[in-house]
Amino acid sequence: MVGADVEFRFESCEDEEQFVREYLTGAWPRFEASGFWEAGWFWAYRQFAKYESGPDYGLVRIIFEGDPDALIESETDHWNRFDGLESWTLRRYEETDEGYGSLLEQQRDAKGEVGDEWECRLKPLTARFALSYLREFDEELPAVAEQTDENHPGIGFWTMYHDAMVQCGYDWYGETEACQKGMKNRLKSLASYQGADAAREEYDRLLAEWEAYEDELETWLEENPTGEASEP
Repeated sequence: MVGADVEFRFESCEDEEQFVREYLTGAWPRFEASGFWEAGWFWAYRQFAKYESGPDYGLVRIIFEGDPDALIESETDHWNRFDGLESWTLRRYEETDEGYGSLLEQQRDAKGEVGDEWECRLKPLTARFALSYLREFDEELPAVAEQTDENHPGIGFWTMYHDAMVQCGYDWYGETEACQKGMKNRLKSLASYQGADAAREEYDRLLAEWEAYEDELETWLEENPTGEASEP
């Protein structure tokens, strides 16, 4: 088993979404049940097409540890029948300049000896979740929904993070620390792709919103009972 990835380029972002929804959702259980797949995940990039630093076409990468030849033999016919697919390219990590012997080794370069192991165990879980989400919802949920009479707390995709952290045993403070870490991480990523000014502007926006929230919080505290809940 070796580390590799397959890059798929599509004529449009709509073709990319169709590929993920119609092909990957069905193919993933087949991958995991096969003898050519040890572990893996995928990335899809259509959401970045509107930015100058993003691809102006549909793009998906499948990253895996396994038998690349057997994967190609099993799946090529599925790929070649897919309308809107311009090309696909296999890259074996052992054939790169770095000559990585495995997916774990490739990840270690960027993540460290602990981070690489955790990432290689977490990303397959998130891939399964993402594909389950796409099977469950035909429409894309808003990242943050408006609070309405029909949706009192503003349930949206953000609640998945909350639900997962509670189900996995994290408390209020662990969740807020995770949110803080996520914002810091995204500001650095924004700077890497969009430039330092974009990161500064987003930091100023976040800071202004958080400072303005104080009045809203105080109003809520005055209008609602506090310190009386017996369980979260």
